[in-house]
Amino acid sequence: MQPCRDEEDELKYHQKGSFVIESVKELSPIDVEQIAYALISKKDLILARTGWNFLEHIIKFKWLEIDGQSRLAIRYTCFAAMKSEAMLRNELRCAAARCVVLMIEHEWPQNWPELFDELEDIASVSAIHAQIPFITLQLLIENVVTLVTVENISRRKDLNNAIASNVPRILHIIHFALRECSIESTDESYSLIRSALNLFGELVEWPPANVLEPYINDFLYTICSFLETPQHCIYEVAAKCLWRIASRKQAKNEENLVLALFGDVPMRSILKAANQAASVGADNVEHYRFLKTLCNVLSSLGIHLADVWTQRPPNFGMYLAAIEAFFLHPSVYLRNEAVAVFASLINHEKIGDDEIFNECICRVIISTPSLLEKVGYPSRNDYETCRFSQHDYDDDNDFSHDFTQFRDRCLKVIRSCCTEKYSDLLISIVEKWFISRCLDHTDLVRQTEWNAMQRFSKLVLWECHSRKLLKPDDYKRLSSLFNGMLMLLANCTSPLLMNNLLSMISTLLVTIGSYPQLLISLLTQLRRPLSDKVDDDIDEKSVKRHCLALLLRVVTIFADDIKEQAGTILEFCLSVRPSLTLMQLASCMQVVAALSNLCVDFATQNNFLSSALSDSVFYFLQAEIQDVFQSDVAFLTYFGFTSPAAANIVEATKSSFMLNRRRFRAHLSTLEGIMTQTQSIAPPFHPAYNAFRPILPAIFLLAKRLNSLYDPKNASVIHMSYGPLSIFEITFSERQQLLRPIDLYSSSTARNLSDDPGTHARAFLCDVTEKANFNWLGIISIMSPYLCSRFPFAILVKKNLETVFMCMSGNCISQCKTVIADSVEDDESCQEQLLNEHMACILTRECVILFRDLFGISDASDKIEETSFIKNCFLKDEEIIGKIVECIFLCLTYRDSTSVARIIPVCKNVIENLNERCTEEIAVFMLVQSIQSLQIHGSDESAVTHLLSLVFFIYSFLVSQLFHRYFRYI
Repeated sequence: MQPCRDEEDELKYHQKGSFVIESVKELSPIDVEQIAYALISKKDLILARTGWNFLEHIIKFKWLEIDGQSRLAIRYTCFAAMKSEAMLRNELRCAAARCVVLMIEHEWPQNWPELFDELEDIASVSAIHAQIPFITLQLLIENVVTLVTVENISRRKDLNNAIASNVPRILHIIHFALRECSIESTDESYSLIRSALNLFGELVEWPPANVLEPYINDFLYTICSFLETPQHCIYEVAAKCLWRIASRKQAKNEENLVLALFGDVPMRSILKAANQAASVGADNVEHYRFLKTLCNVLSSLGIHLADVWTQRPPNFGMYLAAIEAFFLHPSVYLRNEAVAVFASLINHEKIGDDEIFNECICRVIISTPSLLEKVGYPSRNDYETCRFSQHDYDDDNDFSHDFTQFRDRCLKVIRSCCTEKYSDLLISIVEKWFISRCLDHTDLVRQTEWNAMQRFSKLVLWECHSRKLLKPDDYKRLSSLFNGMLMLLANCTSPLLMNNLLSMISTLLVTIGSYPQLLISLLTQLRRPLSDKVDDDIDEKSVKRHCLALLLRVVTIFADDIKEQAGTILEFCLSVRPSLTLMQLASCMQVVAALSNLCVDFATQNNFLSSALSDSVFYFLQAEIQDVFQSDVAFLTYFGFTSPAAANIVEATKSSFMLNRRRFRAHLSTLEGIMTQTQSIAPPFHPAYNAFRPILPAIFLLAKRLNSLYDPKNASVIHMSYGPLSIFEITFSERQQLLRPIDLYSSSTARNLSDDPGTHARAFLCDVTEKANFNWLGIISIMSPYLCSRFPFAILVKKNLETVFMCMSGNCISQCKTVIADSVEDDESCQEQLLNEHMACILTRECVILFRDLFGISDASDKIEETSFIKNCFLKDEEIIGKIVECIFLCLTYRDSTSVARIIPVCKNVIENLNERCTEEIAVFMLVQSIQSLQIHGSDESAVTHLLSLVFFIYSFLVSQLFHRYFRYI
């Protein structure tokens, strides 16, 4: 290798060196062994490390090819080399330890009972050499227990048992080393302390509690003494050891290990160290990392305390004060860990009655509203939180993920506090904020504060209202706040402020039941923005959408409280219609549909919805629209995709094609909204059935057209002005949207005027596809009880669904194969692979939803409802039954356990209905798919029980069918 090192070019050096190393490994084991011995004896670090590399290769891959004498020779040579001065280098200590671990995996304990004696002999050479046994045992435990890299099951079991039986001896060795080294203050001692602590941290998580309990107090005292030892970052390693103890998977009766950490010495040491680390701030990264580890210790300790609580542990008040301090810390990471403790303890029956805990929770409740403000982005520097976020998160998206989790946990705690014990405090906080900030100093309220208090107030008031915790005096005070907000709204001209006021007013809707006159006042204030002239002002449109959303919330959530004013609301909706845009009219129709649920009889509701749907039904029955659905080219031409795109906002505003798109989206949205909001007062009959019936062929034809649009040949007819990227492709931003939660408040209105033509076209197709898909699935799920029981319409539905099954099965198979191919080709998930997995999951779940609706399986109890005519048609149709079975049972092998559990009732129902028409080919396919699903999801506790039940069900059913056939033959 020496000539390789003389290369000036570092890349060539590495290439030549790698070639030499790999070529030597191909020699016979004896030759490789001799070369390894020669290199190990060299003083040069690279050569010596290469020698250990060769020896590691022999032990790992050639061990069974060499004879027993050679094995012993390698072992003795290794241990002899480990006593040399070369072990003063950490790289060589680790290399030697890896070789010993590999020999242990082959030989111990059966052929190497003296292992620990030999390791102790190495440790006796010096403090530096004493690190080798600790490194060796740590690597061994990682391979056997933690990472489970030992492939041979029998050997892994033997090693596991051997390690478990030697745990007391290992603990004794660790404690002895820690005690002896704590007396000295040399680099060698500190290095040995770090190695011993690393081994203890790897060991402590998995042995039974009764093995650890005799040693735990001594270890805690010793480890806690190192929390003030900065040399070699020992204090951080010690903190991680405490974290491993606190985060053990505790059994319900293993409370001693948890309670030991509440002792005076451990608790005071942890809190003292945390206080010192917190005093440094965000500038010292090392101290902040140490603080986070200590926070993890206390967080894990509190979460497990809820599992083993019998009575208040010692120093509980001191512990809660520390968790509260972490909760108030500027770091979102620390806040998130702290609130996880409160979320675990708050619902515990006995802990909830503890006086100290109740006092702490009251302080937490008071602090929560300000902490719900989303501030501290790592890309900014406007808050102290930003400095900590810059250490914790790569970008703003990572920060948002953690903050969302923190906010959800906070709201979970507040929801649990909505009880008689805390209700007065919660309501007083809301009331005080409305008065001191919202009403008196509206102009000083930050946007983040608006958002935080809207969530907090809505949760508190709506939960207390639903749990009947609000007293008459509370409703009276809240009604005064409602009136005050309406007065602010009456004098407001800023669209942004109006949106914020409307959001806060929505939290006070709980008062409408006690003070119905407030609804009239609310409608009066909503009339002004809704009656403004129609223009292209984005902010004005957002206010109108907000007004309609607020009105819909009143009609749906507080339906019982507004029954007497239903007529007034209807008149209001009809009066503002002339000033609404097409999309706003669709939202208004949702309000009307929700009002129909208050009708006194089915006939009235039927007529009510027929009137509400008349415009949209008329639109879809027009010959012009019917022709649009007949071919892909007609569809693309009607919406302007074959013509030059609008070059600017003025052209877009005047374009007839843009008007066609707006009308089409609006009427689809109307159908979607009415389908969503309507609830039959005489189930199973649906009041919108008569209105929907004339346009059913158009709805199914639209579904067919939206599917065929993605044929590659259609890309050639799109006008070049829509850009180089096909309008049928998804953009980078849309990919990102698929990979993260959708913003429920986002709107496509702004896209109409600002985005380029290609982006707008893709958004239009996406939106239309989603709405059409919702309407189509809505027809199946909501109308199936009566739609599929009528012969002519069932035949129509069946004819259209046949194509769907074929397409759906093909798409799911294709997407699943893509995911599997990606996982085989590359172990590391890239964005494209994540997108494919996400799309496969979505497709699977949509397939499952469709089949459950088609087979009449309720989400509430997996109960099979009455068999429909259309289902019988499918099950009797030999041409399609195979595709149905294929698609349903393929869902079992998709990598989404939730879908698997939900599709199993459908599988059972199909099997029961097949009877004698179940061919041998279908039977084998069903059984094989079920067994493959067990292989994929066998480790998932939520799915494995259902899968085992299905496999047994299929086997029993097929055996019984075979018996009956054989009996008839006899």
